[in-house]
Amino acid sequence: MKVTMFAAPFGQGGQMHIHCRRYIRLLQLAGCAITLVEHSGFQSDPIPGVVQLRYPRRMRRLDGPLTGTVLSFLHKQRLGPLLRRAQSDLCHVQWLDERVLDVSRTGARPLIATAWGSDLNVPAQSPPEDPGRRRIGAALRELDLLIVDCDDIAATANQLAGTQIPTAMLPIGIDTKLFRPELPEERRQWRERLQIEPDAVVFLSARQLGAIYRPGEIIAAFAAMPASARERSYLLMRTFGHSVGTSLPSLQRATEELGVAARVRWVDSMAYELQPGLYVAADVAVNFPQMDAFPVTILESLACGVPVITNPLPAYQSNGVAPYLQFTREDSVPALSAAMTSAVNDLEGLHTQAAQGRKHVVRYFDERVSAARLKEIYEELLLRARQG
Repeated sequence: MKVTMFAAPFGQGGQMHIHCRRYIRLLQLAGCAITLVEHSGFQSDPIPGVVQLRYPRRMRRLDGPLTGTVLSFLHKQRLGPLLRRAQSDLCHVQWLDERVLDVSRTGARPLIATAWGSDLNVPAQSPPEDPGRRRIGAALRELDLLIVDCDDIAATANQLAGTQIPTAMLPIGIDTKLFRPELPEERRQWRERLQIEPDAVVFLSARQLGAIYRPGEIIAAFAAMPASARERSYLLMRTFGHSVGTSLPSLQRATEELGVAARVRWVDSMAYELQPGLYVAADVAVNFPQMDAFPVTILESLACGVPVITNPLPAYQSNGVAPYLQFTREDSVPALSAAMTSAVNDLEGLHTQAAQGRKHVVRYFDERVSAARLKEIYEELLLRARQG
């Protein structure tokens, strides 16, 4: 089966986003021949066995003034040669945006997209007449299938499209042989590197630095813990990704003002293969986004046997993982602080809960399981296409 995958139009340091790299891994495990089309502003390193092409510059300024007929002609001229070269059985767009409309206008079918969360959650907060929201709705209506990772995102897609969108549920799988609990040497090395005592309680904020993930609120919750608990603990903050709405200097100033700078450690981007060591260096993961789909960091944490404290967002009720999460009583900084304080005194119970969570993740969300499901999704769609 030949698949043309359109990578998300953003990454870090000019490299492809980690979610896209995970999807390429799934496609390889599924036995697909892959043509990867990346945004014109990025250039990833060569990937063995993958044909890598560049997306034509979109010229977004033309979207408004030109009619649909003229745009269709332009996109056929610009994208047509690329798609003819790929000769794929289907096209799969990562991160739902105007590229879905571009590809649709060339007549490429079947057409699939994977929604990541913010690509639908953010426009859903805009007024119905907002042009960006209307474009996303139009893009959704062009799809033969939308892949989502939770029921909440499927409902948001229907709301934006104004109709029922055909969907399939598939959280991005992870390598549960790589992400595992039995890494004592990695735990020791990370703690030594970060100057953290072996018996200290360590909280990990594993999400990107952007304001949507509320890193400032996580720091505030840590600072609000009683001194008796806080002085036994450390907070690890990841600093990778897009710092939209916040910045590392502002967060570091906040730790100084709150008097917890000595108990906070900052961890930059790292190779994917090294991330399990950081997880096992922690005792508890803290998740506190403003809005969300179903985050892969929850799967990674549980796969490493690390319990997860999180605010109770609707997306987390999907995929059967809720029994293995420690929910705050409400979506507030005081509630998060209370849950973190309680965790300091109940690590054994939380780790027992997380161990059961690992079994669930291995059974349902290992990358090999996800790859097999993705292949089924493709085959079902191609069968329907052949039947008209």
